[in-house]
Amino acid sequence: MSEIKDVTIDDIVKRMKQNNKKADTKIIIRAYEYAKSHHGDQLRKSGEPYIIHPIQVAYILATLELDESTICAALLHDVVEDTKYTIEDIEKEFGKDIASLVMGASERDKSLSWEERKQHTIDETKSLPLRNKLVICADKINNLEDMMIKFEKNGTRDFSAFKRGEKDQKWYYTSVYKSLIYNEDENLPIFKRLKNVLDIVFEGTEDEYLKNIIFNDNEEYYNELKKLNAMKMELQRLKKLCPLEKSFVIEFSGTPRTGKTTTINNLYDFFKKGGFSISIIEEFTTSKYFKEVFKQKYKDSNKLDSNLAIIEETVKQLQDEINTNKDIIIVDRSINDRQIWNYIRYKKNDMDTKMYNELQLKYKEISKELIDVLVITYADPITSLKRDYNSSLALEKRSFLNNENITEYNDSVKDLKELFENSVNSLILVDTSNINMNDLSIKVACEVMNVMRSKYIESFKKKYKL
Repeated sequence: MSEIKDVTIDDIVKRMKQNNKKADTKIIIRAYEYAKSHHGDQLRKSGEPYIIHPIQVAYILATLELDESTICAALLHDVVEDTKYTIEDIEKEFGKDIASLVMGASERDKSLSWEERKQHTIDETKSLPLRNKLVICADKINNLEDMMIKFEKNGTRDFSAFKRGEKDQKWYYTSVYKSLIYNEDENLPIFKRLKNVLDIVFEGTEDEYLKNIIFNDNEEYYNELKKLNAMKMELQRLKKLCPLEKSFVIEFSGTPRTGKTTTINNLYDFFKKGGFSISIIEEFTTSKYFKEVFKQKYKDSNKLDSNLAIIEETVKQLQDEINTNKDIIIVDRSINDRQIWNYIRYKKNDMDTKMYNELQLKYKEISKELIDVLVITYADPITSLKRDYNSSLALEKRSFLNNENITEYNDSVKDLKELFENSVNSLILVDTSNINMNDLSIKVACEVMNVMRSKYIESFKKKYKL
C-alpha cells in the first residue's frame, strides 16, 4: 500500500525548520490560516474537512526540502479553484512568486467543459518550471492515495463519486503524469511515488504473493482485510491530525462462548500493529485484587454498598488507564455489564426497586462519560454450549453455562437495549449464533472504526473551529 502521511501544520513547520533554520515559517502559518479560513467547512468526498488535503500536499513537498513559497503554494493551491477568491487576492496577500505557483496548479476557466479544462492542464503542465510541477505532482499523489483508500474501504473500484468514470479518470491522471515527467528525470522519488499509486488505482496492482498464495482460496476474506487496513490508515491519519481529548474506550460484554475474548484479542493485535497505543483491562470481578482483597473488605457490607464499591473500583481502574494517554482502551466487562447482572438479580427479586434504580442511574451517568462503544455478543444457549464442549476437551458442565442462565442473560440484553442506547455513545449488539469468529471480528472492527472516525472528525472540527 502506498505511503500516506499523517501530518499537521505543526509537522510542516517542524520539517521546514529542520531543512533550513532560517526558514520563514510565519508565512507558512499565515498561508495555512488563509487556506483554512477560505475553505471553511468544505468537505472532501471522504467526508473529512477539506483543509486536510492541502496540509498533506504541503508536507509531501516539505520532505523534499523545498522553499517556503512552494510550501505556501501547496497550502493555497485549491483556494482559487474551489472558493470565491482569485489569483489576484493571492498575489495581493502573498506576492507574485506564490501566486504564480498557485496559478500553475489551478483550473481557472470553469466555463469550459471537463474535457477542455483537463486537456488545458495536461498541455500547460509540460512547459511549467519544476517547482510548479512538484506542487501538481504532490496534489495528484494525495488525490490518488485518498481514492485508493476509498476503493479498499468499499471493496470495489467504484468511480461513481467522481465527475467522470474510470476511463476518463485514468486518461487524465496518466496524461498529467506524462506531462510532469516531460523533460524531467522520471526517477525522482516523487514522480516514482505518483507512478506507483497510479498503477495501484488504475491497474489494480497489489501484493500478488498475499493474493494468490496466502489467500488464493479465500478472495472474499482477503478483500475484507484490505478494507479493514484502509479504514485503519484513515484513522492513523486522523489521529495524527487531531488526537482525541481522552482515550477511546471500548467495553465488551457477553456470555461465554460468544466470541467476546477472541474479538478482544483480535482488535488489540489489529490496532497495535497499526501504531495505536492500546491496553486491555481485565474483568474486575475475576481479577486477583477482587478475589483476594475486595471480597474480604466488603464481605460484611450490604448489597448496595458493595455494588457501589465495585463501580468506584471499576471507574478508578479505567480512569487510571485513561490517564496514561492510551489511544484505545478495551475493557472486558465493566460498567454496563454490571447493569445486565443487576437487572437479572432485580427480575429474580434479589434486589429491591430502590437499590436497582439507584445503581442503574449511577451506571448510566458514568457510562455516558467514559464509554465510547459498548460491544455485546450473545448466542442461543445450544450454540454456546456446543462451542464450550468443542473447546474444552471434557464432558463436565460449567456451573454457570446452562440454558437457563444464558437465556436470562440474552433476555436481559434485549430488555436493556434502549437503556444502553441512551447510556453509551454507540452500541454494537451482535448475535453470534450463526457467525464464525473471523467474520465477527471483522464486523466489530468495522463498526468500532466508523465510530472512531466520527470522533476524530468531530475533534478536528472543534480544534480548528470549522
